[in-house]
Amino acid sequence: MVHVEMLVGLRKTDEGATIKEYGMVEGLEADFAAQAIVDEVISPDQRFLEKAALPLEEEFPLNSRAFFLGDFNYGRPAIVDGYENGKTNVRVNTVKVREPDFGHQIAQQAERQFPYKPAYAVARELNLHPLVLSKLTASFRVTSSGLQLNLGLNLKFEARKMKVLGYSRKSERGWEYSQKAIDLIATYMTKFPEFVARIQANPSGDVFNDTDFYPAEVAKEKMKEIGAWLKSVETKSLERVPLDAEQMNSDTVMALERAAEHYLSLSANEIEDKPMRGVPRHALLKPSDAEQRLGGQRFTLGDRIVYVQDSGRVPIASRGTVVGVTKTPRMTMLDVVFDYSFMSGTSLGDRCSPFRGSTVPVTSVLNLTDRQCIAESKAAAQKRQPARQTPLTVNNGYGPPQEQWRPANAPPPLRGSFSGAMNGRGRGGHDNMPIRGGNPNRGRGRGGRGGYTIVDNSDPMENVVRNNLSFRPQNMSAVPPPAILNNDYRGRGRGRGRGEGRGGRGAGRGGPGGRGGAVNGNGNSS
Repeated sequence: MVHVEMLVGLRKTDEGATIKEYGMVEGLEADFAAQAIVDEVISPDQRFLEKAALPLEEEFPLNSRAFFLGDFNYGRPAIVDGYENGKTNVRVNTVKVREPDFGHQIAQQAERQFPYKPAYAVARELNLHPLVLSKLTASFRVTSSGLQLNLGLNLKFEARKMKVLGYSRKSERGWEYSQKAIDLIATYMTKFPEFVARIQANPSGDVFNDTDFYPAEVAKEKMKEIGAWLKSVETKSLERVPLDAEQMNSDTVMALERAAEHYLSLSANEIEDKPMRGVPRHALLKPSDAEQRLGGQRFTLGDRIVYVQDSGRVPIASRGTVVGVTKTPRMTMLDVVFDYSFMSGTSLGDRCSPFRGSTVPVTSVLNLTDRQCIAESKAAAQKRQPARQTPLTVNNGYGPPQEQWRPANAPPPLRGSFSGAMNGRGRGGHDNMPIRGGNPNRGRGRGGRGGYTIVDNSDPMENVVRNNLSFRPQNMSAVPPPAILNNDYRGRGRGRGRGEGRGGRGAGRGGPGGRGGAVNGNGNSS
């Protein structure tokens, strides 16, 4: 088996070369049998051929149009005027009036003005069972005269993974509903209280007939009345979008249109061509290279964009605002409301004015709000301070924080056996070990091999004494043993016991009166 990385696309380097870019593509097989692999492709795809960098004069001819990617005037159209020392001289179409970030401001204002509430909060507010709320907001089937009637509000589609724009959405907390959806549910409950009350009485039911809600003589007419009301509120005509799609409602889009028109009126007389000298190659974006250079951008609602591709139905250099983001398996699509109307524009499902909207791929526009393709000069790159790294520190509670890691010298080579090192007889001498054998009080019986010496931990603790002058360290190893160890234990046994130190195990046997006895400190039975 051969693991294969798929061709993602072509990428334009800063030097002007076009190279292939590989990676994992979701949904495509990545493992193939070795017999299915060829060493050389006979007919390569002409669209995906690597190319060397062209000369600057050939890639950017005189009077050719491009988009400037410098820090100032980012995304403004430019015209090539000449060349100088391997760089270009251009005229950039600039605007003296700074463009405000009205896109994000209106998007945040809309989020505060039209908040979404989780399903459990809506059910508590309307005094409904959560299952009843789920049935009313989904597709609710009722059998009437042998026909299946859909009497739900159709505000969510769990199986299709779709939601209704402006009414419902799904987050980590589950389904959420806007105030418009809550008002619609409340109106449903008010107009047909008997219908909702019957569902409330059996929230877990699956099969419902019209006679379950009304008497048989009026059940059919009531079902028609509910269906006519649902048709009048046009719940089936509400715009449905995928769950992961981010969309603005029509009110917010109209507010964006008015803000864009106000900005255009202020900047209409503030446009001029500014000459710039010594512009490097990577600071200019050719319209034909947009797909190769702009594929990795990120977009959020309210971002300002400019259309930079020289093909498609949107005029080049048109500016607009992102009002929708929809992700597909291969590409992310953007719903954009542009500042000007154009012949092939749409209304984005009646969310904006006619001929003002369009759905475009991310590779055809440049994000002006979140500048991800900016070309910095060497001077600007040198001015940027490197990120300051905070060392790992530890605070022992008695003084200022100290560095946690310190360089340590390598230990000396070990001499002797491993057991000798454990008993403190390695290199450096017996006195360098904190735990040593050779307790003078150890027992001399069988098993009395070694013991523990008193550890002198009365060395001054510099940090503690410095911050607490009244502190005096004490020797905690000078505590006497418990008095219960001095008691004699008589009875049945083999004479096992402990002396005052860590004595050995007694080996004596008792007299005729019994087997065992107490053990003295020397390990001898008595």
